[in-house]
Amino acid sequence: MVAWRYSAAALAGFATVAAASAARRDDAAPPVEQINIPGAFIVEFADNQDATGFLSQVGDETGSPKVSHRLTLDSKIFRGVSFSVEDHSNETAGRIAALPQVKRLWPVSLVKVPDLRVSWTGNDPKHKRQTNTTSWPPHVMTQVDKLRADGFTGTGMRIGIVDTGIDYTHPALGACFGPGCLVEYGYDFVGDAFDGSSAPEPDGDPFEACNGHGTHVAGIIAAMANPMGFTGAAPGVKLGMYRTFGCSGVSTGDAMLAGVVRAFEDGSDIITGSVGNYNGWPGEAFSVAVSRIVKAGVPCTFAAGNQVGGTEGLFGLSNPSTGEGVMSISSYQSAVADDPGKVSYFTSWGPSFELTLAPSFGAPGGEILSTWPVALGSYAVASGTSMSTPLVASIVALVAQVRGTRDPDLIKRLLASTAKPNFSQDYLDLDFNAGLGPVPQQGAGMVQAYDAAHASSIVSVAGIAFNDTDNLVSDTTFTVTNVGDTAAAYNISHVPALTATTLTDIYRMSSPGLFTSYATLKFEPATFTLEPNTSAEVRVSVTPPGGLDAASLPVYSGWVAINGTNADGDIALSVPYLGVAGSMKNATVLAVSRLVFTRTDDPRGAAVAANSTFQVPVPDGRPDLAQPSLNVSDLVFPAGTLPSQYMWLVMGSAEVRLEVVPIATPGSEPNRDAKDNGLGLVTLGNVAGYPGTFVRPIGWFTNWRGQLADGSWAPAGRYRLSAFALKIMADRALPESWDRFDSPEFILRYV
Repeated sequence: MVAWRYSAAALAGFATVAAASAARRDDAAPPVEQINIPGAFIVEFADNQDATGFLSQVGDETGSPKVSHRLTLDSKIFRGVSFSVEDHSNETAGRIAALPQVKRLWPVSLVKVPDLRVSWTGNDPKHKRQTNTTSWPPHVMTQVDKLRADGFTGTGMRIGIVDTGIDYTHPALGACFGPGCLVEYGYDFVGDAFDGSSAPEPDGDPFEACNGHGTHVAGIIAAMANPMGFTGAAPGVKLGMYRTFGCSGVSTGDAMLAGVVRAFEDGSDIITGSVGNYNGWPGEAFSVAVSRIVKAGVPCTFAAGNQVGGTEGLFGLSNPSTGEGVMSISSYQSAVADDPGKVSYFTSWGPSFELTLAPSFGAPGGEILSTWPVALGSYAVASGTSMSTPLVASIVALVAQVRGTRDPDLIKRLLASTAKPNFSQDYLDLDFNAGLGPVPQQGAGMVQAYDAAHASSIVSVAGIAFNDTDNLVSDTTFTVTNVGDTAAAYNISHVPALTATTLTDIYRMSSPGLFTSYATLKFEPATFTLEPNTSAEVRVSVTPPGGLDAASLPVYSGWVAINGTNADGDIALSVPYLGVAGSMKNATVLAVSRLVFTRTDDPRGAAVAANSTFQVPVPDGRPDLAQPSLNVSDLVFPAGTLPSQYMWLVMGSAEVRLEVVPIATPGSEPNRDAKDNGLGLVTLGNVAGYPGTFVRPIGWFTNWRGQLADGSWAPAGRYRLSAFALKIMADRALPESWDRFDSPEFILRYV
């Protein structure tokens, strides 16, 4: 092993200067986007429920003329069903969630295939590598070449891939599908024509030749010798492909969920995916299932994402990489790319909104040559965490083969503790040359396969999260165990990374600000010796960096370096850490100053004046709601124009409410259905479709027809809408834990 090359002394000079790199401020409203399929839901059953009987009950409960089955999930990991409700209304979700058979309910999300950043396609021999396959740069950078030289290829391992499908007719991918082939198993959940809203056409053949993403991923793992002069990192494995995207490049949350569950049920030893949704919360059905698969003993690698500098900044990871135990994979530049070995500028940043340390670690993902559908050119060079993730999955297979175990927690700890941190690639006006790239950007570092496979010292944790200042874990412990045959001496030290800031004013930065202000760490003991098969506990105490604007949510990070020696040579391990030098619960979540109460017939989204009257359609079967022209103001909008509340989250929120507040008028009776909402406000409850849970930072409009979340209708009268967003890591019982916006008062009539 190579000793840790960045000593605390070498970097100490950076701590004395509070240098800063300018950030990109995003004070423009986020794009309004459709993130869910209207009327489509995923249900996890509370018991051994029959899907057909349940869907019949859903129809009865919602009054829908048609409930369409989408997918059935019958696994010890996840038992449930997805379906679509025709003629749904906003209260449909609440009615379904209240059924006793329902353990959890989620909307069906839309998922777009990641942007691959393809820079070349073709099969021209002039692009053939000039060296042999054992010196393939991504393999050298991650020590795969060393394990391959020792004869390890992943033989006996089955890797299940959840992706866009595969062109298994490609000669480098075995040119066949089924038993005895390289691509041995799999399933197509959607078909070519699927676009997210159309009916899927599933079958047992995961072939596709219209996208290329999955074919590129498969070649990184297991490509055979080919005219371009490279092979996959683990060519001895067998592959399974679970196609979840149509040719349009769109998938859905239930198809992704079904893919990962089927990969588990089909006996995959490792499951990998370079796809997902940007969220930062681990609560989606897809994430829940992947975390359960890890707990069941199957290592899972999923891409961190490629969104920095676009719509996301810190806390911008893709699901399900934020799930418990999941290996979240960042990207580094390949040796043949610009800035070789540096963290790729596009790789998405963590941590999760719950301050889980992520990404976990990374591998080369910038400018990677791999297989491509034959009809589209046969080979391609592409960039993204979509490329680094399958390489790490291959390395998991190699390490598991060497060590004789697939224990997900052990392999994650081995890869984290032996990873090699590096500087980050500059982008925009950010200068990363002052220090190592932040842990929330790169994780533990670039994985080192040989070191992980042969490590004789094992650390008990894959990372340390010190939390924020309100919940500071000021000291914690980890254990070092000597599993070697000889005594080993260890020395503990601190190597900091650049500190990154999340917000400027109230706005989230898609390109974080950078500072050379570091935490102070102390260790007890700082030196120790271990005989074979003995352990030592190390206590770590932290003092967060000072002199920073706490309101900007600075995320500090670095590594606990564990250097040492034994009879075989040097020991070089590390444990990544991160924390927030500010209060998560004090951070702005709801962009109150930018919210607008508008109307559906105004494409400009201009604010509606107070005391305006909306004339909404009388709901079917409720003629009693129609009232004479009472409480009509001077400004009356045309019949059918609905009130519309624009919402904008700066940060994610575990719960978003939009509640209806009745306003008493002289001589009117108080609304007897109004109740205290626990936050000091008397309301009729949420509008239909709320509350939203685990919402990421996006903008959206909510149009209101008068329906409430419980399925009832607000009577005609005077109201305002009050929006609430729960702050991160805050006590939901306290009014001050919620950002709040109140619309102007308005009058609601049914006509």
